[in-house]
Amino acid sequence: MAGPKVLILTGSYGNGHLQVTKTLEKTFRDKGITNIVTSDLFFEAHPLITKVTRYLYIKSFTYGQRIYGGIYYGTDKKKNSYITKVTRRLGMEKLDEIVQRENPDIIVNTFPMLVVPEYRKRKGTLIPIVTVVTDYCVHNHWIHEEVDTYYVSTNEIVERLKKSGILPQKVKVTGIPIQPSFEQKIMQESFLKTFNLSKTKPIILIIAGAFGVLQDLDQVVQEIQNSTDCQVVVICGKNKKLKQSLDSSFCSENDVKIIGYSNEIDKWMSVATVLVTKPGGITLSEALAVHVPLILFGCVPGQETENALYFKQKGIAEVVDSKSELITQITEIVTNDSKRKEMKQRMEQLYKGSAANMICDDIVEMLSSPSVQTTPLVIEQTYAETIS
Repeated sequence: MAGPKVLILTGSYGNGHLQVTKTLEKTFRDKGITNIVTSDLFFEAHPLITKVTRYLYIKSFTYGQRIYGGIYYGTDKKKNSYITKVTRRLGMEKLDEIVQRENPDIIVNTFPMLVVPEYRKRKGTLIPIVTVVTDYCVHNHWIHEEVDTYYVSTNEIVERLKKSGILPQKVKVTGIPIQPSFEQKIMQESFLKTFNLSKTKPIILIIAGAFGVLQDLDQVVQEIQNSTDCQVVVICGKNKKLKQSLDSSFCSENDVKIIGYSNEIDKWMSVATVLVTKPGGITLSEALAVHVPLILFGCVPGQETENALYFKQKGIAEVVDSKSELITQITEIVTNDSKRKEMKQRMEQLYKGSAANMICDDIVEMLSSPSVQTTPLVIEQTYAETIS
């Protein structure tokens, strides 16, 4: 007899939601749940619209921050805004098609898509729906009364959901799922030797990423070197242009390493003295797991700003808006042992480990409960009728 079928829905706006989906899928498989279907629902339903909006989302990191911030906070305050009404319907026909084809026993949502719980509300189906919130804040587009369980990162999100009418017993504080490698010890000395780096000098790790938000990064690296005796590692991701530029500037510098795409971010974070990065929910969770002090830059208004504010309030990150602030904070954290130690201790206290295991175990238990009904669907309405 085949085991339960899990449908995981995600979104390809940034890499975080996709990472969470992959982590959950692997964890399910490790637990013997192999009947798994994943879907980038919006892309499958509306590929052209998704490509355009994804391009605009990327541009929001540089040129369109005010616009993105206005939309984010505007739709967060108004539950019945035009955009919210659209998102309650966007992808419903494709979702109906997937559900009819796959007949899943549960839907796991890792992207803010109101269409998923709205689908159940309109169709009257019995499929359980759970939502994994992938930030340290929660927008209205995550919140719907038809969601059975929320898995969230903080107690503050529990309070926000309660204020929005979600019963507290529906919310579980698990943390955000990340790859298990971030929770494992590494052989730091041998890893450093591979890149000819010293184990006695501080390491400033800068994750520039594909969008290269930190402007004049070559000047930033030079100023870091001038201000403190340390080693600098820059992860450029898939930004080949940035890597080529930095390579040409620092090819003769032994204390500067320019890395392109890397599948060893866990190791780099583990050896870093301080991490400079953007405040994406997954990256922050990874940093939290290895207890590396954070300096956050380039915060786009919206979930990134909210993530950054939360980490700053908890005393585990500094938020900067300029190169001069960045250099000042790097120097302060590197040279101030007590501050660095305090930040690391607070991170250790705040971190909730094994989030993926907790979530998957809970879902497996949910599926084995006699109260969970996952009978085949009988669709009596046409798609046109459901959106009228």
